Amino acid sequence: MKALLELYTKGGSVMIAIVGLSVVLYASCFHLLLSLYAERRRLARATRAQLPALRRRQQEMRDTFRQKRVVLGAMIAAAPLLGLLGTVSGMMKTFESLADRVGEKSMEGLAHGISEVLVATESGLAVAIPALLLVYLAHRAVHRNLQRLDRLAGTMEGSPS
Repeated sequence: MKALLELYTKGGSVMIAIVGLSVVLYASCFHLLLSLYAERRRLARATRAQLPALRRRQQEMRDTFRQKRVVLGAMIAAAPLLGLLGTVSGMMKTFESLADRVGEKSMEGLAHGISEVLVATESGLAVAIPALLLVYLAHRAVHRNLQRLDRLAGTMEGSPS
């Protein structure tokens, strides 16, 4: 909790939104990856009798991933934009600080403002980039699961009853 408070102090008020977004984004990413892993395990235990259900599940998996990818993509895009909002907010505070101060105090205000700007920008990017990689991993997992299902269906349909 202390680290979050320190991050808020260093990055400004936009950090609340970035941290909240990161919690929702990463919870959604990991939920998606875990559900894909569970699907892979289901495919490994599939029998011929389950083939029609597996084919329906294949289409559901595609549709679900497409829907989740859109939502995750929006959150990934929002993270750097929130960082940019923090950048603009920090720069405004910096220039206000410079207008109110002279001499050494103006340099102190400038340094503090630039620090806030960089923390907000970095935080937005730090949330978005790994999440983008997780969505890519999920995309690969969906593709692999669909390939496994196709191979399984081909094997089951080609083997005698």
